[in-house]
Amino acid sequence: MTVKGKSSRVLVVLAMLCGMANLSPAVADQACVSDAFLISGLDVEAEAGTGNLARQIATESALAEAWQTLLNRLVIDGQDSAALQTVDPSTMLLFTRVDSETVLTTRYIAKLDYCFDRLMVRELFRENNIAYAELLSDRIMVLPVFVSGGRATLWQQPNPWKRAVENILPDHNGLVQLAIPSGFAIERSITGQGIMDQRTASLKKAVELDPAAMMLVSTARVTLADNGIALVVTGELYNRNGEKLADIEDSYLPMASAEELPEQLNRMANEMVKNIEYVWRQANLVDLNAQNVIRISVGVISLDQWFSLMAKLEALSPIEQIDLRQLSADAAILDMTLNGSREALDYALEQAGYRLDANPDSAVGGYLLLADN
Repeated sequence: MTVKGKSSRVLVVLAMLCGMANLSPAVADQACVSDAFLISGLDVEAEAGTGNLARQIATESALAEAWQTLLNRLVIDGQDSAALQTVDPSTMLLFTRVDSETVLTTRYIAKLDYCFDRLMVRELFRENNIAYAELLSDRIMVLPVFVSGGRATLWQQPNPWKRAVENILPDHNGLVQLAIPSGFAIERSITGQGIMDQRTASLKKAVELDPAAMMLVSTARVTLADNGIALVVTGELYNRNGEKLADIEDSYLPMASAEELPEQLNRMANEMVKNIEYVWRQANLVDLNAQNVIRISVGVISLDQWFSLMAKLEALSPIEQIDLRQLSADAAILDMTLNGSREALDYALEQAGYRLDANPDSAVGGYLLLADN
């Protein structure tokens, strides 16, 4: 399943759519600079001759799993990333957080979070010329509609398409934040048939009840085919106003019998998420070769506000470096070096609550950084 339409426009649209001895000390109250580099909630368990040995085995295995999960999340497919597989992940680790743990005589059980050092991982990618993305999307609402016998269902059963999407989302650990809404209000107000017949009104109501950056309407239907039946899955991406942003290319899969439906729906759900992730990462690709500099002017009210703003800007993935050119009691002029596209920067700023407007002061030039109220 791929996104169709003008490729550059679709990419922009989707860009508008983040052994314990061998690990860093556990930190209970430390926050990861970027959630894109945080692998959380890993369940670890091992048995050995002693509890300490079991802990070492379990945590070493979990760290390797967390590193591979990070690479799968950030690295663009189709590259030679063999050098990344030889890296000792403990050298890339910023901290480990223990959510829970039990150490028994010969067994260790825990739930751990791993935060990798953003700057060190970036440098590793740069040294090995690895293309990657690290911008997390805002929440995207998924509405999986199943059409059978002329009836469109969403919350009511049977809806095997919703079940298939629900099955894979808990294990999805990428940059695109997909979620099926829930709750009495939205389930009472939004129906599958309503989405099919009155799409714009239904979607605007849905986002009122459950705020999201975008909405993905995905429809699965079983149709007659030459040699039996076929599964057809379609998708459309919408903004908060119910306006279509992009179409998802139809997927058509012949089936010998209805018994294949659950398996094929799971396959289609995985393919849908995989391709949305691919397009998102392509849209927010970090360009290691292009170093674009733009000038930003921003008002400053207090020192606390200044430090808060700098922390937010430095955490944005498209920004490689910030150089202060001028600072007064009420304003600052910055030069931002970008390692991503302007579209990626605009979306990252939007998620942080800011926007760029052209600076009317021609003597300074560049852009004004404004709070997006």
